Amino acid sequence: MLALRAARLFDGDRLLTPPAVLIEGGTVVAAGVSVPETVSVLDLEDQTLLPGLIDCHQHLCFDGNGTLEEQVVGLDDDALSDRARALARRALRGGVTTLRDLGDRNYVTLVLREDRALPTIVAAGPPITRAGGHCWFLGGTCSGEADLRHAVAERAERHCDLVKVMVTGGFHTPTYPMWATQFSMHELRVLADESHRAGLPVAAHCHGLEGIEAALDAGVDSIEHWTFTTQPARPEPSEALLQRLAASGVAISPSIGRLPAYPIPPDQTAGWTIEFGAWGRLHELGARLVAGTDAGIGPHKPHDVLPYALGEFIQCGHTPVEGLRALTTVAAKVCGVADRKGRLAPGFDADIIAINGDPLTEPNALAAVTAVWRAGNRVR
Repeated sequence: MLALRAARLFDGDRLLTPPAVLIEGGTVVAAGVSVPETVSVLDLEDQTLLPGLIDCHQHLCFDGNGTLEEQVVGLDDDALSDRARALARRALRGGVTTLRDLGDRNYVTLVLREDRALPTIVAAGPPITRAGGHCWFLGGTCSGEADLRHAVAERAERHCDLVKVMVTGGFHTPTYPMWATQFSMHELRVLADESHRAGLPVAAHCHGLEGIEAALDAGVDSIEHWTFTTQPARPEPSEALLQRLAASGVAISPSIGRLPAYPIPPDQTAGWTIEFGAWGRLHELGARLVAGTDAGIGPHKPHDVLPYALGEFIQCGHTPVEGLRALTTVAAKVCGVADRKGRLAPGFDADIIAINGDPLTEPNALAAVTAVWRAGNRVR
């Protein structure tokens, strides 16, 4: 048995004292307890211990260099798998001990789930999209109801953890711009029903307002990005839609978390005031908000960028404790791993990070990761 002790201990819900956690065999034995004299202690002094962070939206196949298509074109699956493994290691060293990969090519991330030296990976496989639609080059194109049923069945047979669908277009997709909805209401309901019948939750990529409403009507489990883009303007979402979203229980996963002071193109920053205001209103209404960084889509979003999401949660009206919960306990529920992740409590996996400072008073201290334990093993 080993005891980790620091100046502060956040267990995924609140600060505990004494600030110590006992671990054995990859599992938390106790947290917020005095250390028995017979137990070895690693004293981290003026640091903070927390559960490992959980990123609800990454892309391990993307390394951030060039357009999304340019990032994967010309790479065979072995090279793509090697890249994904290296980027997962980077995420882990940065304190991300669990992540959802919401779009690979040819299911290359699924085998990574077996590697205990990587974060716990919840994998969707290739995202389902329209022919020529957003991320079509990842191989998940579908046209019509029969294709959709087959696509869901294939993901179930390959033991994917969830289904990802591109409800709207996205950046750099000329055939389906961000505000355009790629599937009919009937098609989305077929996809959601088939996925749920197979026991798979559905994560829906949505930018446009129409797509957000369609995804909600179809019964998806999480809505990714949620920028409510329209053409030509970007209006504030209606109070009725915000209230409906909050009441639905659907998880909202905005793409927050980016390197501070990194230059962002104006077309991506134009709607931030509206977006942050809407996310703040959703928080006031009690919606489930988590961070899905979309890591890999550009150089401002490396795979260890999640700690910077805490400051953005605070901008959205969260208290620091609420922001930390969104990155741990709430995210664990959205990823389907809340029975063993996101908390420092007896019986939970010993996924633990130590940071230099106090994130309750200095949000960016969360990025000052000094040590990571994955299932009780210290990451070197």
